[in-house]
Amino acid sequence: MKNIVVTVIVGFITGLVISGILFDVIKYIGKSFNRVSVSWNISKAEKFYSNGRFSDSVFVYKKIIPKISPENKVLLAKTKNNLALSLYKNYLITKNSEELNESLTLFKEAETIYLEIGNQELAEQTAKNIIVATSQPSI
Repeated sequence: MKNIVVTVIVGFITGLVISGILFDVIKYIGKSFNRVSVSWNISKAEKFYSNGRFSDSVFVYKKIIPKISPENKVLLAKTKNNLALSLYKNYLITKNSEELNESLTLFKEAETIYLEIGNQELAEQTAKNIIVATSQPSI
């Protein structure tokens, strides 16, 4: 009985390899793992932000952005905006002007993406963030 099960499994995998489906299955699993990883890390970054751990939030968001598919414009814009917010909040503590400048760049990138996809509401919210950040004395 054990040999039959092994033979069936090996035959199934061999059939997948021959038909070329195995590569597609592995590719799909890889993409799914990436989506789960990105989602988990976004949740982690949001938790850091809500707990006032802005530098930790920045670290996680910076790690996530390269993993987000450029086709997923909504998630990319949201993540850039959240990273910008984290940088801005951290700037208020550290007074590191590089963080402020980086946050402004990211806010503008997020706003551009929101306008590109036609989400006027989120573009306006991001524009308000830009106004607040540019009102800082070091700009």
